[in-house]
Amino acid sequence: MDYRLKRRTFLGASFGAGLTIAGLNACANQSAEGGSAQAGADGKLVAATYQGTWEDAHRKILVPAFKKATGSDVTLVPMFAVDQVARLQAAGATNPPFDVAILDPGPLITAPKDEILQPFPTQASKHYNDVLPRYQKSGGGDWGPIIGLQFVGIAYNPKKITTPPTSWADLWKPEYKGRVGITNMSSTLGTGWMVEIAKMHGGSETDLEPAFKAVKELLPNVAAIAPNLGALGTLFQQGEIDIAPHNLSSIALLQSKGVDVDWVIPKEGSYAFGASMHVVKNPVSSAELATAYIDAALSTEVQTAMASEPYFIAPVNKNAPLTGILAEKIAKTFDDYEKYIYQDWETISKQRSEWIERFNKEVTV
Repeated sequence: MDYRLKRRTFLGASFGAGLTIAGLNACANQSAEGGSAQAGADGKLVAATYQGTWEDAHRKILVPAFKKATGSDVTLVPMFAVDQVARLQAAGATNPPFDVAILDPGPLITAPKDEILQPFPTQASKHYNDVLPRYQKSGGGDWGPIIGLQFVGIAYNPKKITTPPTSWADLWKPEYKGRVGITNMSSTLGTGWMVEIAKMHGGSETDLEPAFKAVKELLPNVAAIAPNLGALGTLFQQGEIDIAPHNLSSIALLQSKGVDVDWVIPKEGSYAFGASMHVVKNPVSSAELATAYIDAALSTEVQTAMASEPYFIAPVNKNAPLTGILAEKIAKTFDDYEKYIYQDWETISKQRSEWIERFNKEVTV
């Protein structure tokens, strides 16, 4: 069918443009400055980061703050969370490829944490107690604090969709045939969205059968199934899609670049997930430097800057102000964070690999 061919065509172009995991791994073998990604090889701290918004924010905000606090420099390694876990496992505990990992809930829950990470030394962190209690822990223990939040809602092109959507169900409207974008379940956004669609149709975090049925019915509307958030954002930039599940910070960044896109919370609610930072096991530079880097990420200064234009990464430090689009769309006060959906990733992860395999066979064809 035509919509299936169009999906293949777009994803093929994305892969050629360097959006594949393989391409990103190749990129990750070099530092942000073009050097080696071997942790501590040149005396620098080596820290993993996400591509796109996060890498840019870390380069311009976090790295200078860390250097000011410690006098040490940082090599950034942009990489998906799943690839960070895989590379840490492959390297072994005595030769990690970087000193600090940044992970989202899915990869963190299933990671062999005892083998690749060490508990975060909260007593050595000046800013840990400024973190809102819900976000001080991750991975079911003291593996590291959450350093920023993402809130997922409906992104849409207001020039093409003049009446803002109000529900996830709007993606199934016939007028959006060939104009919807979604992400693969290998992404945290994609799995989280499937969970919410399952709930809409009587399912749950343990039962995604209703979501699979619903997404198959959505396929005539689907223009592309993107591998990640960055690729989904590219679809909006290229005018390939008009509506999609997406997080606010990425959409706000696209808005700042002049892309015709807006974002709303559906009536079913927005689900939130955090990015957490971790000291890897036996870091080559030092555990003290790795801890100081994470501590800098938690500081009021860094949290405030990263929550500001153009990044809009929601802060977890109670002293960072909520302003701009975050105050407009997400929360006037930190108490408002509690109205969002925080999914049970420990439960989700028990079947996630099976769901991803099924999604790839039945949906991404």
